[in-house]
Amino acid sequence: MKQVSLTFYPEGIRITVPAGTDLLTAALKAGLALSSSCGGKGVCGRCRVKIKTGDVESEPTGKISAEDRRTGIYLACRTLVRGDTEVEILPQTRVSFRPGVEIFRREEVTPEAKGCLFWLFPRHALTRKFVVPMGKLVAQRPGSDFGRIEYFLKEQGSGEISVNLATLRRLPMVLQQNRELVTVTVGERPGLTEVILVEPGDTSFSHYGVAVDVGTTTISACLVNLNTGQVLGTEMAFNRQVSYGEDVITRMMMAEKEAGLEQLHHAVVETINELIRSLTLGSRVNLTDITAVACSGNMTMMHLLLKINPSFLRREPYEPSTNNFPVIEAAEVGIRVNPSALLAAVGGVSSYVGGDITAGVLTLGLLNSSSLCMLLDIGTNGEMVLGNKDWLVCCSASAGPAFEGSGVQDGMRAIPGAIEEVRILSGPAGELVEVETIAGHPPIGICGSGYMSLLAALFEKGIIDRSGHFTEVSQRMVGRREERGYQVVAAEASGHGRPIVITQIDIENLLRAKAAIYAGMTSLVRHAGISFQDIDRIYIAGGFGSRINIRSAIKIGLLPDLPEERFQFVGNTSLQGAYWFLMSKSAREASREIINRMTPVELSLDPEYMEEYLRALFIPHTDLNLFPSVRK
Repeated sequence: MKQVSLTFYPEGIRITVPAGTDLLTAALKAGLALSSSCGGKGVCGRCRVKIKTGDVESEPTGKISAEDRRTGIYLACRTLVRGDTEVEILPQTRVSFRPGVEIFRREEVTPEAKGCLFWLFPRHALTRKFVVPMGKLVAQRPGSDFGRIEYFLKEQGSGEISVNLATLRRLPMVLQQNRELVTVTVGERPGLTEVILVEPGDTSFSHYGVAVDVGTTTISACLVNLNTGQVLGTEMAFNRQVSYGEDVITRMMMAEKEAGLEQLHHAVVETINELIRSLTLGSRVNLTDITAVACSGNMTMMHLLLKINPSFLRREPYEPSTNNFPVIEAAEVGIRVNPSALLAAVGGVSSYVGGDITAGVLTLGLLNSSSLCMLLDIGTNGEMVLGNKDWLVCCSASAGPAFEGSGVQDGMRAIPGAIEEVRILSGPAGELVEVETIAGHPPIGICGSGYMSLLAALFEKGIIDRSGHFTEVSQRMVGRREERGYQVVAAEASGHGRPIVITQIDIENLLRAKAAIYAGMTSLVRHAGISFQDIDRIYIAGGFGSRINIRSAIKIGLLPDLPEERFQFVGNTSLQGAYWFLMSKSAREASREIINRMTPVELSLDPEYMEEYLRALFIPHTDLNLFPSVRK
């Protein structure tokens, strides 16, 4: 078969592929992940690339205009390479690292949370190191070498102790190097302490672990000194699985295909490995000194990480293979750290309320809180928990990916250049639209928080009515009928030379997403027999949540009409929970109690949920009495 050369810019990565390979597959082979919410079906239009030179064949698609083709823009998934080719990956298509993620938002943690569990878990890491004086123990404890190690560990408070065969086989060679002093690394499994590593001399000072939030869109990780609990560095990368689809349902379907599960598993593991490699290089830590990894994420992501087929999660009876995952060796799933390192994953409640929510409840101390609180994590699935120390109920509302930049014409993730705030002003020449972008870059699209701000501004100015339909009051309207839209940024002011528009179809998708989330919150409140006014605090988790303008979210009816001081951004509680899972035995035990205590509400079986959803499709709602501040 004919082989052709492909070069990807701006990295300058060159690979060889068989002629007829599509550019999306070739990019993955080159280690470059491109955005593709449809999994390569050519319907999302997100994997746009520019052909600099070469011989390609592209299938016609409505997502690429004649002007795009004239400038060399194609969809990677629909473009086959026939000869040597040079390809430029566009900024809005790229899936890349975002370093410097903030793991804890200390200034935003309330005194109530600090008084419960936050910062108060006793340190007892997933793996611990002990320096064992073997020379002294020879005289005190005649018998076997491992018997002396076992005796020493029990003197330090360890319970039932085990050892694997590989460690026993290495033990004589280690003792040949240093008979007087060895360092023993033990790992904590439920009800058991396992000796996983024996090293000559004192290596207790080199003791590290990694906490990972395995998100559907992004993966965050932090490197931790297990002796002190100090976070040495944090980083984020887009999950490489996005090239196979941006939502969990698409990935479940992908996992059913031949080699699909293997590809998805490999993508998430490689993303984690890249993060760990980058963290260790930045902190000058050896990979072999990492002996523990703790992961948190939704149930689909945990199944794919452990290479458990997740496809049955979307079929009756919609149940996961397990709620509590076993502690395993990280090498079993391909994570490249010390070969004897342990991997622990935070468990979840149901198919759509996973370990990321357990981690949030753990981090915020809801298990011990006397206040009535709600935790809200807005994403493709709007996952939420309501309760306190006496009871906890939870649910997952399928919001769709609109607020994550998919399914909307100029939507994008929250990366530099994404519009995150919109103001519509009145001027002598008509409307003036002011936008703020992430990192101050020229605008290239709109992220979820930007869409919330935009919808609120359009509604406030009367450019859209309560049903979300455009009125005839704006000179910035473009297009006709179902293609009609509002021009937010003109072509000459954008970062890519094309206008940025919100269409009527975009608004309908956004209203469906906000209605699903608000209806889910309403259903939890109804099941608990309370009102929103009874809730003392609503915690908003995740990177997307930290960018939400609370006032705009209330105006469009995404959040209940409560005083703004009742809402609190708490950062990435999934990563925070993974950190505690890594650092504390008490936290690991508490997570299992949380899973047993949380009662899931299945919205698909709730006859009133659909009625709540339909009422929430309007701005802010069909019942204006629920939103008195907006009614004014």
